[in-house]
Amino acid sequence: MFLSSLLLLAPRASAEVQRWAVIVGNNDGFANSRPLYFAEQDAKKVRSVLTALGDVAEGDVRMLLGRNRSELLTTLGALRTPISEAKARGDQTVLYFYYSGHGDADQLQLGRTWLTYDELEELLERSGADVRVALVDACQSGALTRMKGGTIAPPFVVDLSERLDTAGSYIITSSTGDEASQESDEIGGSYFTHFLASALTGAGDADGDGRVTLSETYQHVFHETLYRTAGTRGGPQHPTYGSKLSGTGDLVLTELDRTGAFLVFSAENPGSFAVFDVERRMFLAEVDVGGVGAASVDRQLALRPGHYLVQRRYPTHLAVADVSLARGSSVRLGAPAFRALEYEDDVAKGSVQKLIRAGNLPRVSVRTVLGARAFTDEAVEAQYFPRTLAAGAESRFNWRDGKWASVDVVAGTGFGQLTLAELPYGVPVRLDVVGVGLGGGYATREAPFRIGAGIHLQGIYLNRSFLASDTDAQELFTIAPGLVAWTGWYPRRFELELALRTHYLPYVVDGRDLGMSYNELLLAIGYRF
Repeated sequence: MFLSSLLLLAPRASAEVQRWAVIVGNNDGFANSRPLYFAEQDAKKVRSVLTALGDVAEGDVRMLLGRNRSELLTTLGALRTPISEAKARGDQTVLYFYYSGHGDADQLQLGRTWLTYDELEELLERSGADVRVALVDACQSGALTRMKGGTIAPPFVVDLSERLDTAGSYIITSSTGDEASQESDEIGGSYFTHFLASALTGAGDADGDGRVTLSETYQHVFHETLYRTAGTRGGPQHPTYGSKLSGTGDLVLTELDRTGAFLVFSAENPGSFAVFDVERRMFLAEVDVGGVGAASVDRQLALRPGHYLVQRRYPTHLAVADVSLARGSSVRLGAPAFRALEYEDDVAKGSVQKLIRAGNLPRVSVRTVLGARAFTDEAVEAQYFPRTLAAGAESRFNWRDGKWASVDVVAGTGFGQLTLAELPYGVPVRLDVVGVGLGGGYATREAPFRIGAGIHLQGIYLNRSFLASDTDAQELFTIAPGLVAWTGWYPRRFELELALRTHYLPYVVDGRDLGMSYNELLLAIGYRF
């Protein structure tokens, strides 16, 4: 099982430590779950920190955003080979697993698919990595540690070691087994991941040695998450941990001297400061300096070279420092570096709101459609309108709550023999049809397989020409209301869908209403942006 003991690694002077990370973010969960805004954004944040400071090479990160169960299983299974090869070379191995999204007491929710906690434990252990670190940001995720004797108390303080003098498994979850994990519009992410990133960036470096360990990370995340959620509507949120590590060393997660750029917060200017990455449009970290009962020492964050806004919030305004960090630079922030700013001028808040608005915009797909059109009454087909092929294009707009709307153009041509009672022979005809349609309705949320249904209104133009006579062509344009139902397969961004539409076509002959219905069976192949 995930928390079973492993033998202590035999020391090898030439051994290196090789690290991999599987980073998973999914804004969508089961049908009864409200879509999240920041889960996938949080996953990007953790990836950024691990690659900048955690000695995880870009090529050793597996990033899964909005993906499903099968893709996660494939990704974890594929890592067994490079991990095995590294161990055969004598290297020591670490696997990080981070998840942000919906969860419950039994499983992680990957859109409409799932992965149980037991399965996750087994998959991570079967990876073969000497140390597995799972960081799970999901509602009721504490069930993962509760099953294995986890706790919500700060864990341990042990000696640090550059080599891996420890082996086994470690889990940190965002909440207990019966608590919700909360997002915040103010910080543009979940509380747990916000303080996780803060800890790894340097806010968790309690002893100031420039290295952030597992124990330092958990202690920082636990205290800060609990403090910030104590007054929220969702109530206090208690991160939990569970571990089964053999050996004496604590695992170093990040080393602060890897980026070569530092933001130093002066002890002479105490307070709580939030750091916003302007280029990537995300809150990156939060650091507390001084305060009641706190040591009066400078604090530092290790950041990539770039452009940052540092904020301190007051009841009436913001204090903001605009900082550009170059490689090798160290910028010290005292009180003179900050300027007052009205809340309505808050660039960071505007970026978070933009992200929320973007999350509420529909995802657009463009498809090619092929199929056939036929009238449901055989007598109508024989006497008036033969069957036609159909080809065209469609664009669909899919909202997060399952609503959809579409616009399409479908044209086709058919040939047939009209059978008229007054003629002893068939009359050869050609029928050209062009339809422009608007649709809308509801569908199941994004998943490898979906179904949907709704209404469809089609403006349809028919042109019937008689091939063996001088009779003038006949034209008809009308509005045909109808219904549509569809089902399909949606691997990643591609779409393969089968739709059935049925319409009522008003048709008047000699003052008589001869309304009739027709069906369209269409195969759609497309791409979702």
